[in-house]
Amino acid sequence: MSESPLRLPPKPKPSPWAVGLSIGMVVFTVVCARTVGFSFSGLIEDFGRNNPVAKGLLEISWGEMFSERSRKAFLETLQMAVLGTTAGAIVSLPIALWSTEVGNPYLIPRVLLRSFNNVVRAIPDLLWAGLFVLGVGIGALPGLLALFFFSMAVIVKLTADTLDGIDMGPIEAAKASGASHTQMLRTAVVPQILPAYSSYVLYDFELNLRASAVLGLVGAGGIGQRLDFFRNRGDWGKLWGLVLMFFLVVVVVEWLSVRIRRRLV
Repeated sequence: MSESPLRLPPKPKPSPWAVGLSIGMVVFTVVCARTVGFSFSGLIEDFGRNNPVAKGLLEISWGEMFSERSRKAFLETLQMAVLGTTAGAIVSLPIALWSTEVGNPYLIPRVLLRSFNNVVRAIPDLLWAGLFVLGVGIGALPGLLALFFFSMAVIVKLTADTLDGIDMGPIEAAKASGASHTQMLRTAVVPQILPAYSSYVLYDFELNLRASAVLGLVGAGGIGQRLDFFRNRGDWGKLWGLVLMFFLVVVVVEWLSVRIRRRLV
């Protein structure tokens, strides 16, 4: 007796809500594009004309990529990213611990810390940089301060979310053995989140490295200030040379960061 072939279950029909939501999103996207005056044909026409920005791609200044001023600007950008990430990471771990029930049993301080971090995270790093430029002047310091606040907000958010989902078994065992609150955090909580926390710090460094280039456009130091200088002069060949070099640096850093994070988590 031959066996009957296996029949696959019928493919479920899409939900009417899902179909309606998809259509609504498409319509909303088209309306938004028409409202802001976006069109693919206009974009292609603009690049097809004698556009100096696009023309600069064919006239890249390779010498500017390795000039002394550009090297100093890249070094300043890297220093801003490293220092901003390091300072933010140092203060983020205790703040994340104090803003969760695992590390802080008191409700009001937890709510205040979470609210403070939400406010800091809601302000874009570019706005932070602009405010600090007004406060301390043009240079690397306002960029460093902006990256510090940005790093703190991002790492605290990610670490606090990780703390909310950790295994409570080691914590209960530490309490049962008579460990103090500090000892419990050191032996049962921090070891659980340390790999994820380290991964968040590396990820934040990638973000800071890219953001530091943009912060220079408001006078916050680094390679962004050099890019803004060439943009104001209309020297698009040198500008694209710096963009290409910065792109290569970011790709290498991101590749190394991904490999390290895979080993940590």
